This record gives sequence, structure tokens and C-alpha cells, in this order.
Amino acid sequence: MPEHDNAPDLDDIFTAYTSGGPLAVPSGAAAAQHVARRRRTTRLVAAGVLAVAVLAAAPALASTWTDQDPPIPPAETPTPTSPAPSGAPSASPTPSASPSTPPPDGQIGKTELGNAALELPAWPEYLKKHCPAGRVQFSDGGAQLAPNSELQVKIDDVVHADLDRDGAKETAALIGCHGIEMGEARVLAFDRTAIGVIETLGLVTGQTGDIAGMRGIRAKGTVVEVEVVDAAGDGIVDGFAQSQWRAYSWSGKGFVQSGGPTAFPLNPRVTDLSISGDDVRLVGDGADTASGMLRLTVSNQGPQRATDPYLTVSLPAGVTVTDVPAKCTASDTRNGTRHQCWLPALAVGDNSLIELPLSATQSSLEAGQPNEWNASIVWGYTGAEGGDWRGWPYPEPDGAKDDNSATGRLVLTP
Repeated sequence: MPEHDNAPDLDDIFTAYTSGGPLAVPSGAAAAQHVARRRRTTRLVAAGVLAVAVLAAAPALASTWTDQDPPIPPAETPTPTSPAPSGAPSASPTPSASPSTPPPDGQIGKTELGNAALELPAWPEYLKKHCPAGRVQFSDGGAQLAPNSELQVKIDDVVHADLDRDGAKETAALIGCHGIEMGEARVLAFDRTAIGVIETLGLVTGQTGDIAGMRGIRAKGTVVEVEVVDAAGDGIVDGFAQSQWRAYSWSGKGFVQSGGPTAFPLNPRVTDLSISGDDVRLVGDGADTASGMLRLTVSNQGPQRATDPYLTVSLPAGVTVTDVPAKCTASDTRNGTRHQCWLPALAVGDNSLIELPLSATQSSLEAGQPNEWNASIVWGYTGAEGGDWRGWPYPEPDGAKDDNSATGRLVLTP
């Protein structure tokens, strides 16, 4: 046996050094067992180190893998089916929705509305004693507070629109309570309950603010449009009044204006006119007659130029105008004579003097008859009707002094 066969193996010595074992190697059988155990341990440690190195390198390898060169599966391997994404619609049949109850049909005709019991809001204070409110039973389109009442509530017109946007139409009605000398109009909306009872949806608009009257209504989409007039249209001809169409919509709680003008401009036909005159002294002429001069002054206090004003003068029986001015006409009344005189346009701040020469019998003035003259400024005259002439005051702005009429005495002077 060569001598170097008994020399310590350098690999074994190095392994022992790195593993922290003893550097002295025992001899004999015990030494052989020790060497075998050391070599087996070294192989296990080396394998473990290699495995850790491979695992540590795996992420780096994976990061260098590209989709352009994926591993090719065997031809006989079936491609797996991708699961449905979360939230995808199910293939099971969708149950049908439960049918909803359709909204009530609030389209009510004028005849039906005019024979129904309707809930009416209160009227303005000056009409409360004349116009019915609350639950009111209509008949043939009208209703009265009492059978002998001068004023009557009437349904003038109805239109239909889907006011509350529920898919069914409701009803808007122009309703007025009017008499000979006073009255007001308003627009109300009506619907039906689920059992078909007519109910008041709300007040669309009334005569508030600068609205002095209403002429008509119309439906447009989901709104109600109302033709309103200013104060110059309160009881006088259309030519003096200004009119506008204003739109109103349902807000869910009530009606609000949603379109059209919100105010009237200054009316060019409305101005403050005044008239004044003194007592007339009639002087006897030696016979049974007496004569004098009635002088009247008409003034325009603004704010507009007065166009086509008319002067009316009423005289008692037995008193006549001896020289009727141009553009004046006379008509007999039950109590005397009435003269209507057209006046030229009057600018703001200007005055117009009218002189009427009068003649009367002294016996008529002494007989205790009404010895007064009456004069007023009107927008025109309607002429005699059944012996009674009726005119309307010239339209004036709100707050103007009530001085467009005057009265004086006819005094006989011996």
C-alpha cells in the first residue's frame, strides 16, 4: 500500500473545518465511521444549499419569461374553460316585474266639472259675502252663495295637461265670480283620486300683484298658460288694457310661474286725469229765463299722454246748452240732458278748458228739482240704452286721487 494512502484526505479536512467539526481525525473503525457520517452530512448540506439557490433564482427566471413564448401544452390536453366573471348576469330567466297601478285619469270635461262638488279656496275679503267657497256644488256650470245673490261663480273654460308629470292629464279651469260692478277670476287645477273623486290640485293663479283680470287659458306641454290683463282692463274696452300670456307649472307642492313676463310695463293708455269746476250762477234776463256759463278744466297729471278722453256733462231738466261746442253730442235722459264731448289728446301737465253756455227757466230752478251739474272724464261712451247712458271712468294708475269727476250747483241770481 502506498504511504500516502494513510494520509488524511484534504477534502475531508476542509469539510470538517467549514462544518465546525474537530480537525483531529480518529483512527481505526471509529475513524472510518466518522468519515462516512461526515461525507453524508456534507452531501445533504450541499444539496440543501443548491435547492435554496434554485428557489432564490426562480423569481428572477420567472421575471424574464415572456408571453411571446409560452409553454405549449400537449395536443391531447383540453383547454380549460374560464369561469364566469364575478357579477356577470345569470343565465337563469329573469322574473317579470309586477305591473304598476296606472295614475288616475284627471281629464275632466267642462260639463262634468260644472255639475260636480268642487273645493274652492276662499275669495278676497270684499267677495267673501258674495262668492261661495269651500265644498261648493256646481250645477250647469255655475254656483251661488244664495239664490238671490247678485254674484255667481262660473266655469268659463277648461284645458287638459299632464301637470304633475305622472303620465296622465289633469284639468285646469278658468273660474270667475262676477256681478254687475265687481268680481274676480282665478285658475284652479283638478285631478281625480284613485277611486275617481274629483279633488282640487291647487290654485294656479289669481288676481294678485299687477294682474287685474284674466281672459283665457291654454295648455302647453306640462304647463298652464294664462292670458292676464292689467288694471286698465278692469271693466273697460280691450283697447285700453295690456295683456300677457304667463306660464305656470306644478312644483310638487303648488303652482309657480315658470314662463312669460313677470310684470306689465307702464300702460300707455293709463294716466291721471282730473276735472274741476265751480258753481254756476244763472242770472235772470227779465223774463222766465236765466243764463250762465259752466266752465270746466281737465288736467293731465301723468304719467302718460291722454289719448281720446271724453267729457260727459249731465244737466237737470229745464237746463240746456245754448251753443253746443264742436264734437259734442246731446241725449235726453229721464232726469234731463247729457252731453258727451270728445277732447283732443292731452299731454302730461297740460290743461283743457271747456265752456258750456247754459240757459234755464227760472220756474224750473225754483221748483225744487235737482239743481246740480255733474261732469266726468271717461274713456268713451256707449250711447243711450233704454234711456240710461252708461260710461266708464278713464283708466288711472293705482293710487291716483279720485278726482276725475266733479259736481256743482246751479244757483239762480235775481
